[in-house]
Amino acid sequence: MSEVEQQAPQPQAAEGEATAGNAVERYRYVLTDQEAYELRLWWRRLVMDDKKLKRYTQQRPYPRGVRATLRRCATIESVMLTEAFRHLWLTLESRAWTEAANEGPNKRNQRLEVWSVIAAVVCELRDETFDAPLGKRLGEKRPNTVDTPRMSDLRFQQLLDCHSGEELIRRFRRALKLADNAGISVVRLADIVALWDLEQRGQYRVKAAQRFAFVMSDAYFKARALKPAAGD
Repeated sequence: MSEVEQQAPQPQAAEGEATAGNAVERYRYVLTDQEAYELRLWWRRLVMDDKKLKRYTQQRPYPRGVRATLRRCATIESVMLTEAFRHLWLTLESRAWTEAANEGPNKRNQRLEVWSVIAAVVCELRDETFDAPLGKRLGEKRPNTVDTPRMSDLRFQQLLDCHSGEELIRRFRRALKLADNAGISVVRLADIVALWDLEQRGQYRVKAAQRFAFVMSDAYFKARALKPAAGD
């Protein structure tokens, strides 16, 4: 998996889908253009009602209970058994991973695990802001306070210290709750989870500034350093 440094060709919308609003973030550390595109479309079908979804695609929303079931899952195994994850996985296998059949069972198992964690985390988002990272949102000033971040420095440091998929699901869900489950890019959120997963498997990026802890911390402390605007 390689870093996206230049604008790659926009993934083609599936037949019948609207093209407006289907862009994906230019800069990612792990996710490909096609993975990012399919993930966002899946998430929209998961959280949007029919009227809002029509702005992006002619496909219908998933039944409300599909997301609810996924949100109740606390383990990787339970996520894999949900209807919501099945929709995402089959879409990725048929559209994003055209060479997957040649990669062997180990690669497939790794993908199953990391995408289960991604699904369990991003399903918590109710609304998103294009290209906005989780770290930035957590470092923003909490409403109706002078200089209190949405997540304290101590809890943020604990967030960086996840050692299993289940622990990451639990801690990231708590973090998203502090962020009002909004104001974050679903693609950037999935990408940082995928970056964490690579490092758990011993695959670190050469540049320290492109690693999980630094990427999260850089966005968080830059947001912490911003001074409140006059009148806030």
